[in-house]
Amino acid sequence: MASGRRTSLASLANNPVESVPGHSAPILVRLQPSQIAPTPLNSRVNFGSESELGELGESMRVRQLQPVVVVKRGDYLRLWPEHESEIGDADYVLVAGERRWRAAGHVSLSAIDAIERPSLADARTTFLDALFTENIDRKNLDAIEEAEAVESMVAECGTAIAAAKQFRRHETWVSQRRALLKLTPELKAKVRTGELPVRIARSIAAVPAAEQENAWRAAREAEQVRREDKQRAKATSPPPTPPDPADEPGGEDFTAVKTDPPAPAPPAPPPPSGESESGDFTAVKNPDPGTDPNPERGSAVSDDQPRPDPTVIQWDDLGQVADAIRAALGADDRRQLAAMIADD
Repeated sequence: MASGRRTSLASLANNPVESVPGHSAPILVRLQPSQIAPTPLNSRVNFGSESELGELGESMRVRQLQPVVVVKRGDYLRLWPEHESEIGDADYVLVAGERRWRAAGHVSLSAIDAIERPSLADARTTFLDALFTENIDRKNLDAIEEAEAVESMVAECGTAIAAAKQFRRHETWVSQRRALLKLTPELKAKVRTGELPVRIARSIAAVPAAEQENAWRAAREAEQVRREDKQRAKATSPPPTPPDPADEPGGEDFTAVKTDPPAPAPPAPPPPSGESESGDFTAVKNPDPGTDPNPERGSAVSDDQPRPDPTVIQWDDLGQVADAIRAALGADDRRQLAAMIADD
């Protein structure tokens, strides 16, 4: 296909693509990488090493399964006219697929597949949602890049609540990510590399900037002590007790005892000669040596046998934990708790 030639996706599918009359349909185009410019709004800065981009580019040379997504230059500059110098002379601006675009340029591909989606330039929030959501959902962003993307959406929407609705996420999800932006540049760098866990970084972010380094040092020491205590407890714990054979299936002694028939039945023909009369049998447990073979009937549990405490939650029983949470928290609080647990 020649450079710049367009093919309507509607014609490829033999079905209309437009859901709104008069609204431009997505168009599949074949573009030179130089015709496309990345948006300055993309918070992602890590696109992989030179060798990784080279490998992706060579794979695209053989087959490009997923096109990049673009909007026209004029449509983009209508939303952000201040970006004209950064866009340069490019005819299109990227919405999604910057890593693929960089890989194509890295190996000097002559052209790449792109989908032009004019509707993504209808509003700033629409463009930002398309730009950020793909990277967030695919975990393409590190924690700081994600926080910067969320902050950009908050700035555009006006409030964190509106940004959460735009992202289709809970408000807690937004506030947790924005908190990381209060970290000092040195600690942000540690979050990017994974040296500073996000769960610890959120608590440090609540401390004044001048005290954050000391807070990180204290948290790191506490984490080291916790790991050492855990290793020490594991090393000094007694070996597991072997299971009692009587507690395992098949470990009990049973005797077949004939039971009374449930109801009289019509007489059956006598069994052939040489065969014994059949009967119903039930397997019953033999009494342990030294115990009363006829315990008092009707008492299922002995009075001195300990009973389970219904107020104690067995944390390894997820069903019991879920029941306790449902009983204690409302629906909104449960969703907020789920979001907080998922982020750790």
